[in-house]
Amino acid sequence: MSKQNWRIILTAALVILAVVAFFNTFKLWTMSDEEKETMSERSPGELLQLQQKAIRLGLDLQGGIHVVLKVKTEEIDEDTRKDAVDRAIQIIRNRIDGLGVAEPVIVKQGTDRIIVDLPGYTDAERAEDLIGQTALLQFKLMASFEDASQILARMDSVIYDYEKALEGDTAWAESAGEPAADSAAGLDSSDVDIMAELMGDTVVDTAAMFDFDESELVLSERPLSSRIQAAPELYSRETAASWPGFIVARKDRELVENWLQLPQVAALIPIDVQFAWSTRSEVKDERNVYMLYVLKRKVEFLGKFLDNIAMGTGRYGGQVVNFKVSGDGLARFAQLTGANINKPLAIVLDDKVESAPFISSKIRGPGQITMGGGATMQDARNMEIVLKAGALPAPVEIIEKNVVGATLGADSIRKGFYSSLIGLLLVLLYIGVYYRVSGVIADVGLLFNLFFLLAVMAGLGATLTMPGIAGIILTIGISVDANILIFERIREELRTGKTVRASIDAGYSRAFVAIFDSHVTTLITAGALFLLGSGPIRGFAVTLFWGVTISLYTAYVITKQIFDFRKGYRTLSI
Repeated sequence: MSKQNWRIILTAALVILAVVAFFNTFKLWTMSDEEKETMSERSPGELLQLQQKAIRLGLDLQGGIHVVLKVKTEEIDEDTRKDAVDRAIQIIRNRIDGLGVAEPVIVKQGTDRIIVDLPGYTDAERAEDLIGQTALLQFKLMASFEDASQILARMDSVIYDYEKALEGDTAWAESAGEPAADSAAGLDSSDVDIMAELMGDTVVDTAAMFDFDESELVLSERPLSSRIQAAPELYSRETAASWPGFIVARKDRELVENWLQLPQVAALIPIDVQFAWSTRSEVKDERNVYMLYVLKRKVEFLGKFLDNIAMGTGRYGGQVVNFKVSGDGLARFAQLTGANINKPLAIVLDDKVESAPFISSKIRGPGQITMGGGATMQDARNMEIVLKAGALPAPVEIIEKNVVGATLGADSIRKGFYSSLIGLLLVLLYIGVYYRVSGVIADVGLLFNLFFLLAVMAGLGATLTMPGIAGIILTIGISVDANILIFERIREELRTGKTVRASIDAGYSRAFVAIFDSHVTTLITAGALFLLGSGPIRGFAVTLFWGVTISLYTAYVITKQIFDFRKGYRTLSI
C-alpha cells in the first residue's frame, strides 16, 4: 500500500466515524423547540437518549441549577467522617440519575463541600428536595390521645402566660403584626371560642367567617388548642379510639411552630414523645392545612431494610410506594405490625411524617408506604428515588443555590457562536489571501480539524461550556499556526532554488520538530488543567487537548496528502 493510499483510506474511515458520532448532535441541534416538545410528549425516553448521545451543553449555555452543599460532618461519628463526603456524592449522583438530568456535574470542593450543577434542569424546588434531603426513613408509633391532651393543656397554660407577659394584653395581637383592638365585630373571645368548638374549626378560621381581621382577636386562654383540630382519619372504628394527629391551618403553622420551639414549652414534652409536622400541606374541607402529629420518639423500624422499592397506585387511587422487607428486618417488621394491628404507624422521613396509615394486618413481606393526602405522582417518584439511593451519611446544608435562566444560556450561545464564526471566517479569509492556493488547502485542513473535534466531543459525551468554546477558538489559531510554519519552511526552500517536490518534503520534515514541541507543551498544559481543574476549566482543557491532537493529524496527514498531489507541479502557489 502506498503512502497516499493509506492516508486516503484512514481519513475516509475517520470521516465516516465522525459522521456517525456527530449525527445525534446534528439531529438534536437542528430540531425546533416544537419538535423537541412533541418528542418529549410522545417518547420522553427517546429524547433523553438523543440528548445523552449528543454534545451536552453546560450550565452556562443552556441554563439550569447550581447548588453548593455543606456536609455537616461534625454531626456524625469521627470514624465515619473520613469518606462521608465521597459517599454523599455517590448517593446524590444516584438520586440525580433518577431525575434524568443529562451530564450533571457533581464534584467535591475542599473537605466538606459538594458542588452540583444540573444543566437544563429548572425545577429548583424539586432538585433542592432531592439533593438536600437526608432521606432517613423511620417507622414510629403514635402516643396516646390522652397523653397528648394532657401535654397540650399544659402547653396552653404556658403559652398563655408567655403571651400575656410580653406586653400585657396587647402582646398577642401585636405578634400578628397589627394593633390590638378591644372587640371584634361585637364578638368577645368566649363567643368565638364556643363557636369554634361547635363548628370544629380554629378561632382564626371561625373569625374569618364573620369577616373581621384575626389581628382584632383577643388572646384565647387555650392559644394552642384553639388552633388545632383532631384529624377524623385518625379515628379507629374497630377500637373506637382516636390518635393524636391534628389539623393546623397553613396560615397558623408558623405561629404554632414558634410556640413549640419556646424553651418553656419544649420542656413540657416528655423525653419519649415528639411533635412532628406532615411533609407537605393538603386541602381539607376547602382549607389549606398541615398535619401535626404527636409520636413516640422510639424508632420501631428503619427504612434501610426495605428492598424492591417502586412507586405505584393505592387501592383507592392515591399514590403509594411499594416495598419488600429484606431478610434482616423481616422478622422485626412482622413482629411490629403484628403487635400493633388497628393502630397507626407513622412513616417519618427526615423528622417529617409522610403519612400515618392504620396497620390492618401483620406484614411479612410486601408492603406499601401510603403517601400523604396532598401527595402527587412526582412526590411518590421523589420518595422512590431517595429511598433507592439511600440515606446520606451526614446531614447536608444548602449554602448556595443559583438558577441560571434560559435567556442567559441563549445569549451566551449566540455570542459564542457569532464570535467563533467571525473568528473562523477572518482566519480562513486571511490565510486564503496570503498563501493563495496553499492557504485554501490549509483552510480545508482547519475545517476538518473542527469537524473531527466536534465528533470526538460527541463520541466522548463531553459537555460544551463557554470556556470550551474558547478552547475551540484557540484550536483554530493553533491549527493555522502549524500550517504557517510548514508554508514558511516551503517558501524558504523554494527561494534556495530547490524543486517543488524537494521543497515540500523539506518543509514538512524541518517544520515537524518545532510543531511537535509546541503541540506537546500545549498538551501538557491541557492535561494539567483537566486533572487539577473542575467544571468549566475541564471543559476548556478537553477541547484544547483534542483540538491540538487533531491539528497534528490534519497538518501531517490531510494537508500533506493534498501537497503530495502537487509535487509534480513546476510552480507552487504559496
